[in-house]
Amino acid sequence: MSAYKANQFMLRSLFIALSLGMFFSAPRTVAAENVQKIGVVDFGRIFQMMPETKAADQTLQTMKNQSSAELSKQQAAFQQAVQAYQKTGKQNAAKEKDLRAQQENLQKSAMEKQNLLARKEQELVAPIRQKIEATVASISTKDGYSMIFDKNIRVYGDEQSDITYKVLDQLNIK
Repeated sequence: MSAYKANQFMLRSLFIALSLGMFFSAPRTVAAENVQKIGVVDFGRIFQMMPETKAADQTLQTMKNQSSAELSKQQAAFQQAVQAYQKTGKQNAAKEKDLRAQQENLQKSAMEKQNLLARKEQELVAPIRQKIEATVASISTKDGYSMIFDKNIRVYGDEQSDITYKVLDQLNIK
């Protein structure tokens, strides 16, 4: 009987080993069929290297300089009005009300100029972003990538998954 038990133990062990082997090898087979190709791209670097970005920066800088000059003139006029009022040494409720209104107008003008600059920046940046995104999409479709992430948010990745140079080449940026 002891030989029978030993034989039965061996058969059970063999069965368990085969079952475990099949169990652990099956997910690898399924996983191998569903492997997703994931890439990364340095979006910020590409954006900075685009000729359109340089032109947009120049346009925005010109607008900022103009806005700053206009605000400086308004600020100087307001400061002169305040100094002139202070030199009189007399309190005048109407004049103080007028100065507060000038200050509010100055602040309102500054906010309007800031909003205008922000809208202009969005207007100039949107087409550049769209161009880069379309190029990334084209490369990812052509090369079979299922997902592309910004390189700056990845935790780990090898250099083979970086498609930044492919995007730069397709955009003719050196």
